Amino acid sequence: MRAAAVEVFAARGVHGLTHRAVDQAAGLPQGSTSNLFRTRQALVTAVADDVAQARVEQGAQPGSPTSVAWLELLLLARRDEGVAAAIEPTRARMRALLDASRPPGLPLPTPELAAFLTGLEYAQAVTGIDLDPGVFLECLSRGSQP
Repeated sequence: MRAAAVEVFAARGVHGLTHRAVDQAAGLPQGSTSNLFRTRQALVTAVADDVAQARVEQGAQPGSPTSVAWLELLLLARRDEGVAAAIEPTRARMRALLDASRPPGLPLPTPELAAFLTGLEYAQAVTGIDLDPGVFLECLSRGSQP
């Protein structure tokens, strides 16, 4: 059921994520999802938890359903404190991983680097252009342009 909820969210966005849509996607009787997730907020929070966990396990895969769902969650978190709280532990883990693997000599602090990489991922998602973050990071380290 949770996997079906993530699929619905990735395909239809937050407005398409309904108990009924998840029941249909999972092939379950109507009302099954609402028995487990009593409110829409509980359903959205569960999806946020699952997408965030997949994000850590899979990493950034621009254009993938997980990537698109993650970007949508980031936008939704700006307006919804429940979603923001659900994804914050993952965001903190991602910043720690980024901090541990950052290239030497990079002039950006980790939060700004995370924002920069998220921006590149968003650009790839909306344009379909394959952007290599390594090229941009190398240019930043050297102080030149790509």
